[in-house]
Amino acid sequence: MASPTSSPVAVNSPTPYQAPAEKPSAPPVNILASPIARTYSYVHPIVLLTLGVFRFEAVVSNPVEELLSDLPWLALLQIEEKKKAAPRSPSGPTVTLRPGKPGLRRKQSAGKHDWAGVWAKLMPAFMSLALTTLLATPVLAALLVLFGAPLTTHNAETLLCGAHMALLSATGLVYTHGVDSAVWKEVWGISRPADAVWGAALGTGLGAWFGAIPIPLDWDRPWQAFPITILAGAYIGSAVGSLISRTPFLYGKRIQFAPEEADEDEKKTN
Repeated sequence: MASPTSSPVAVNSPTPYQAPAEKPSAPPVNILASPIARTYSYVHPIVLLTLGVFRFEAVVSNPVEELLSDLPWLALLQIEEKKKAAPRSPSGPTVTLRPGKPGLRRKQSAGKHDWAGVWAKLMPAFMSLALTTLLATPVLAALLVLFGAPLTTHNAETLLCGAHMALLSATGLVYTHGVDSAVWKEVWGISRPADAVWGAALGTGLGAWFGAIPIPLDWDRPWQAFPITILAGAYIGSAVGSLISRTPFLYGKRIQFAPEEADEDEKKTN
């Protein structure tokens, strides 16, 4: 009696786990090609520096009152810059195809189109300003305390310093990138490609860092009081960073931390 033969059963070998593909990094932000946008992109840093220079003595004499009164002007400058950099809607009344009847067109109401265009430009700017005020300001104020700002005194100065730094750095990032988690990971990791927006943000932080150097020195000058030199450095850093980061030498490049050491560690593990 012949014994039954079993047919071979194919066994699927376990496939290695494949991590989901990472979202590609957002490209650097380009300045629009229109003459108005390009001109204002250079005028805006100059206006910021001019504001800081002409209001410096008033800030030294009464920091809280002056910083509070300058906040609306700084917010207006930042919103106006974003509006200038925003893509423009096509001029003239738009036409849309009537659904179901190809080739037949109808004109939209000019009034509705105008209001929609204005709202489309203003809404992102105001939303970025609101998120900057509600989120970035307390975060930067807390970072100032962690880096040595007084905790039990000068609370108003710390909060106003954080508000000015937030407007200088975070407004443009929120406006151009929204709340994209991948972009903000690059921001906190200091790995964004260089552009005018990222350059202004990074320059604000570096300028504030170097601006804190004169505070502990024994010069006995009124302008050494917290947070005057920190804000002066933040304004200068924001303007300089916005200008130099768009140059061909830096545009689109990223900061790399000690690549030689990383290569040596990789060779040792291999």
